[in-house]
Amino acid sequence: MIDTIPNNPDYDMPQDSFFKFCFLSHKDRLYTAKTNLKCGELTTAFLNISKDKLSQLLELTVQFNMFVDNAMAIKNAKTMAEFVNRIIELEKLLIDIPPYCYTDIKPDIEKQRADKLKRKSFYGKLYDTQSEEYAEYLKYKRLFSSIGIGLYVIYCCIEEISDKYFSRLDKRCESEYTLAWGAFNEYSTLTAELMNSIPYCNRLDISEAMDVSIGASGMRNPENENECIIVDTCEFHNPYDAIRYDFFKAVQHSCASIRCRNCGRFFNVSERYISIYCNEKSPQKPNRTCRQIGAKNKHKEKAENNPILHTYNKARSKYYQHFMRGNISEDEYTKIKRYLE
Repeated sequence: MIDTIPNNPDYDMPQDSFFKFCFLSHKDRLYTAKTNLKCGELTTAFLNISKDKLSQLLELTVQFNMFVDNAMAIKNAKTMAEFVNRIIELEKLLIDIPPYCYTDIKPDIEKQRADKLKRKSFYGKLYDTQSEEYAEYLKYKRLFSSIGIGLYVIYCCIEEISDKYFSRLDKRCESEYTLAWGAFNEYSTLTAELMNSIPYCNRLDISEAMDVSIGASGMRNPENENECIIVDTCEFHNPYDAIRYDFFKAVQHSCASIRCRNCGRFFNVSERYISIYCNEKSPQKPNRTCRQIGAKNKHKEKAENNPILHTYNKARSKYYQHFMRGNISEDEYTKIKRYLE
C-alpha cells in the first residue's frame, strides 16, 4: 500500500498555508500532503494533544484580540511589528497541532509572508479600506483572532459528545452515533457556557455549516496503483472546520473516537469491534496493552462480584499458603485444587 500522496506521481497536492489547505476524501479515507488517514483518526489525534498546549493557544488568541482592540487604532511600525510577532508566535504552536501537522505548510514561507505586513509600503496603505493591503490585513486579523478559540470550543464539544454520549452506546453504528449527536445538540449546555466564559468567543461563527470548498478530482488509487478513483478535494480555510469535517465523516462510517477507560487517551472504534480500551501500551505496564489490562480487570471485577468465584479464590489462596509453608505436599495441593475446581 502507498501511504502518502507524495509517493503518487500522478497527483500533486496544492501548496498548503494556514489560510487554505487541502485534504482529499474518498469513502472512509482522508488523503493529506503527508499521510493517509482513516476517517476519525484526525479527530482522535486532535483530542490527544496536550490540554496545556490547547489552553496556551487559547490564551494567545485572547491576548491577540486584546492587542488588536486596544493598540491597532494607529497602524505604524511599532504596532504592525507587534501584530506580526503575535501571529508568528501562534503559527509556531499551530504547526504541530492537527490538522496543520498533516499539511505541507512551510513555516519559513509563512513567516516571510507575515513579515511583509511590517513594511511601511504595506501598512501605509491600510487606511484605504478598498486596497489589497487592507484585505490582506483583515485576512490575518480574522483568522488569528478566532483560531485558538475555535479549536478550544470544538475540542470541548467533541470531548463531551464522546465522554457523555458515544461512550454509552451499546451499538456503534451511524444511526446510533447520529442520535447521540442529536441528543448532545438538544440537551447539552456546553456551547452556551463556552460562549459566556471565553473572552471574544462571540466573534466565532459557531454553526452547523463548515467553511470548506469541495470539488472533485481524479487520481491513481493510493491503495492500488492499477486503479483510478474520483476524490473530493476539500479546501479548508481554518483548522476547526477540518476537525469537524473529519468528525462527521467518522460518524458516517461508524468509527468515531472514544476515551480509553484505562489510559484516558482517545482511540477510534468501529461497529465491528466494541471496546472501551485502546490497543496502545498501558502506562502501568508498558509490556501490555490497555486492552489486555482491561480484560484482566474485567475478569477480576467479575470474580469479586461472583460469590462462587470469590469462595474458590479464597480457598485456593489458603491452601497455596499451606503448600508454600510445607504443611502439605505438592500431590496433596494438586488434589485439593482439583476438588476446589
